[in-house]
Amino acid sequence: MKIKLGVRGSSDTVNAIIIKIDDLMLVTADNLFLTGDESRNKMGKNIVALLASLSKDHEIEIGENVVPMVEFELNLKKGTLNKFINKE
Repeated sequence: MKIKLGVRGSSDTVNAIIIKIDDLMLVTADNLFLTGDESRNKMGKNIVALLASLSKDHEIEIGENVVPMVEFELNLKKGTLNKFINKE
């Protein structure tokens, strides 16, 4: 099963983080454009933990253009999501 990470919005205004698992789409409940730093930090840690646990049994895929946007919006350290970048 392939799991993909994406964003809803644009490079200027990311509104939500999307995790797509086959036909199922998980979308963050909080609008990132409006939420504060505390929520972004917590959401970032939770998404990284979720991806790390899912990557043990499944292939995770994140595009190179999406990684910097997600890391910036969720106040993650630069390079945190690099292990999930699809090099194809």
